[in-house]
Amino acid sequence: MTMPTITDITPRGSDGRRERKVTIDGERTLTITEETFLRFGLFDGQAMDPERLQEVELADGVSRAMTEAHRLIDHRMRTRRELAVKLKARGRPDEVIDQVLDRLEHAGLIDDGRFARLWIDERLRRRPAGLSLLRRELRQKGIDAEIVETALEENASLEGETERAYEALRRQSHRYARLDRDAAHRRMVAFLGRRGFGQAVIYQVVHRVLDEIEESRN
Repeated sequence: MTMPTITDITPRGSDGRRERKVTIDGERTLTITEETFLRFGLFDGQAMDPERLQEVELADGVSRAMTEAHRLIDHRMRTRRELAVKLKARGRPDEVIDQVLDRLEHAGLIDDGRFARLWIDERLRRRPAGLSLLRRELRQKGIDAEIVETALEENASLEGETERAYEALRRQSHRYARLDRDAAHRRMVAFLGRRGFGQAVIYQVVHRVLDEIEESRN
């Protein structure tokens, strides 16, 4: 059986994005990046067994997906799962995605632990929330439960829950200033509940803010 052979190699694209169109046996063609072309040292007349062709195609897919991933993380930090979903949506196979993500993790360019810590810090500055809501939002981003718990322990301790709840409610207290105490109480409890705070913390903070509102009226 005759070994498939490269019968033509044609440069394509500009200097910023050069590619090579490689023709096999005058029929089958594959367009690969310049990086892949140079890495495998391809040349006209070179015999290419099926395994070698598959290796070239996989490496080219990884090269292209790596470029896409770099563009995504240059825009903002992303979790491993977020990148996987993005690359999958662009048609990249699982084998390619796994290789890209492993390389990025090894290089420190994606780090779910670091992402979680920075995300919590920013989230609490911008919009204080309780542990249960923070936990749920991080898990929705695909971060492993153990990593989430470690990040919460380091950046959003249970001891600070009461003050975070107070700060969240204090920022909204003007909305309740004209309500009677019972109506304000109901709305405050609902608000902090949506923010993921525990019941004991909610009632402690609600009474504190209600008392402050009443004092300001006197």
